[in-house]
Amino acid sequence: MPHSLALFRKRPIAISALLAFSALGLGGTLWACADSSCEPDWQMESRDFDCGGRAAISPGNDTRINLLLLMRSLKPVQDAPSSTAIDPYDPQFGRTFFSWSSLRTALWPQPAPVEENPAAAPVCEPSVAGIPAFAAALAADKSLTPAERTALGGLRAQTGCGEIKWDDSQISSKAGRDYQAYLKAADAFYRGDWTNARQGFGTLTRAHNPWIAETATYMPIRIGLRAAIAKAVDEYGDFAGSDKVDQAGIAEARNAIAAYLKAYPKGRYAASAQGLTRRVAWLSGDMATLIRRYEALLAATPGDAEAAADLAEEIDIKLLEREDARTLIAGQDDIPLLLAVADLKRMRQKADDPAALSPADLAAQKDQFTTHPDLYGLLQATRSYYAGENPRAILAMLPDAAREKRYTPLAFSRQVLRGMALGQARDVNEAGFWRELLDGASPFYQRPLVEMGLAIRWQRDGRIDQIFSPDSPISDTTTRSILLQTVATPAILRISAKDAARPARERDVARFTLLYKDLTRGAYGDFAGDLALVPANADSETGLWGFSQQDKIPVGLFIKGKWSDGFACPAIAQTAATLAHTPRNDRAQLCLGDFYRLNGFDGFDLFGGGTAPLSLGHGPDGFSGRSRTRGDIYAAIIADKGAAAEDRAYALYRAVMCYAPSGANGCAPAYSDYKQYEAAQSPKSDRKAWFTELKQRYPDSQWAKALRYYW
Repeated sequence: MPHSLALFRKRPIAISALLAFSALGLGGTLWACADSSCEPDWQMESRDFDCGGRAAISPGNDTRINLLLLMRSLKPVQDAPSSTAIDPYDPQFGRTFFSWSSLRTALWPQPAPVEENPAAAPVCEPSVAGIPAFAAALAADKSLTPAERTALGGLRAQTGCGEIKWDDSQISSKAGRDYQAYLKAADAFYRGDWTNARQGFGTLTRAHNPWIAETATYMPIRIGLRAAIAKAVDEYGDFAGSDKVDQAGIAEARNAIAAYLKAYPKGRYAASAQGLTRRVAWLSGDMATLIRRYEALLAATPGDAEAAADLAEEIDIKLLEREDARTLIAGQDDIPLLLAVADLKRMRQKADDPAALSPADLAAQKDQFTTHPDLYGLLQATRSYYAGENPRAILAMLPDAAREKRYTPLAFSRQVLRGMALGQARDVNEAGFWRELLDGASPFYQRPLVEMGLAIRWQRDGRIDQIFSPDSPISDTTTRSILLQTVATPAILRISAKDAARPARERDVARFTLLYKDLTRGAYGDFAGDLALVPANADSETGLWGFSQQDKIPVGLFIKGKWSDGFACPAIAQTAATLAHTPRNDRAQLCLGDFYRLNGFDGFDLFGGGTAPLSLGHGPDGFSGRSRTRGDIYAAIIADKGAAAEDRAYALYRAVMCYAPSGANGCAPAYSDYKQYEAAQSPKSDRKAWFTELKQRYPDSQWAKALRYYW
């Protein structure tokens, strides 16, 4: 997990989010977290914690992801899912990135929760988990009468849930009385009456029924643990620290575990008892024992078992999130797997800050990785890469294995890092390497990552046409959609808009991007021809708030949007045609501004390519000129003292209204950071001047009469 609450560079931030923070007095402090979800950095590097995990073991991954990828590398696993569905809760990750929760759900899908019947009787929570085992024991015990089974089953449903009326007259057999004694002990346990629980289970360890005897031997473990933490939980339900733990309870649990495993080494609760040894170690502060146990489990737990995910979460919470985790792990010998994950976390670095793990630190650990040389090689190469060292030296650490038929996560991570080093070296063979790696990469998150590596190389080489050629190996629609919005030329957008082999959404992204850039970049003469690419049934209702993630792209806005609400304007096609002949036609420019305003383009922008040279979407797009905003339109007309009175009055009115009612400029696209936001704001003195000029110079215009304030 992240070692800090990083401020993410995310999807451009709409003005509405800023207004919410401004109202709270938070301003720029939370600006980078204003979005409702985090966005991954679309680049191969993973230098610092990134909310989007990668299929390659790396410093920026959530530590739980790295732990699971390691476990899936150590033992052969079944084939991963043959394809990756986009997570509906995190669509911004596409098929290239994933959160911990989406990875876990993809590997081990869970059934949909069953809706509770509001008319049903409330369920007694403490009783639910144990009822099936108790019922099975009752059914298997032939010495019970049907009436006793019914009575005992009813009592079990009430156990731990308030006062119970113990009617001994219903239970007459010796076996029945043992079951009833068991339930009384269990009820005492749930009520926190440790004394009666201990006594009750203690008398049953030699019961005739084997299920009762074994369960009674196991329960002192649970009693000891419950008693140990009874006063170690704060008012919010959080663990208050090992110093608050009752050590007598811990000793009781430890002794009970030993007694149970001695009596039932292969018993029905043996795995649970073994697992609870970790809880005993954690609660008692015996981190050395806990660390050794975690290392053994990492090596032994099959990576395709859901227990691997449970283990990763436990290690993360109990060990890796501790502030002293690094010191604790460094103090142990022969724990290469935990050490590797801790090392990767230490390699995280912000901007150009040096990583905490030095070459000497890593060299001193070499003997711990004797049985895991490939893992140590990955650590060496990773440290070297993010330290900016000679990429040729990194290539020597990671031999080319791009032609394998399949890869474990560890092997795949080594090859991905090799590809990244080829990129740093500007090696002419980089694109060929990525193409070879595609064949063995699993469609389950591996192939989309490799496709991104190849796309970035071709992007850097100016070969965008190769990415969108009919025989292109880059098929991931999220990657292609990002490139369509950022670096695709007008010609590529037109071809993509007509490519029936591609998904409808991708074609709509191409159409929308083309038309949007035609208008905002001044290519008015191309607009009419490009508008013909829009199908008659194109969506126009979806809106633009989640453009990069939403299923439907409202390209229909360009053919059936809103054109006017008081200032007379024709359809946007006619407005564009007028501007194609006379680009400085003020009325047409004002109508273009109204098209933006009425159709939700304020606060909107296409996907913003990363600023790093090796990020997806970085580079020119082939459109000339800079993008003009609604505010730019008004500013140009206001500056023209010779503009027609009606047009200039409307420009002044709209310029003032850009700041209503918040005082922040709403006539601009989305801002990617607070600096951009500040640069887009006009001083309040300018807004006052616009208001005053409108009132004094054009007092009879409907716009002067309609405007009562400035903001």
